Amino acid sequence: MSSILSSIHGRVILGKQIGRTIGFPTANLHILSELPRLDYGVYGVIVDWKGSKFPGIMNIGIRPTFNDHSEVSYEVHLLDFNKNIYHEKINVDICFPVRKERLFKDVSELVKQIRRDVAYVKGKFLFMDYSNQNKNHFVNV
Repeated sequence: MSSILSSIHGRVILGKQIGRTIGFPTANLHILSELPRLDYGVYGVIVDWKGSKFPGIMNIGIRPTFNDHSEVSYEVHLLDFNKNIYHEKINVDICFPVRKERLFKDVSELVKQIRRDVAYVKGKFLFMDYSNQNKNHFVNV
């Protein structure tokens, strides 16, 4: 990978479980490192968990579509991943921007956009040929 925008270290905490209900479970992070100086938005990321690397997509922001007046959250959806990592520490390399965070008219519009975002991130990682460096966890990207 040629460059990384920022890296963060955090512990996976229990969130509101909204991502799970819309088909995109997320690892909500309690940040243990310096906070990244990035715009609110969606990013392609590589997650290091117990020495293994996994591709993912992360939202940094306030989740305006849910209008819950929440604080800034850091939520990672790991692609093709189904392990329980609650309370685990992970490192996240923020690799590239996908789009700015925005308000959607309803949750179904948000889900459609998340599907497009995931497809874009998978394609970008394939284009970057990151899978050749980490064969174990990128074969399904």
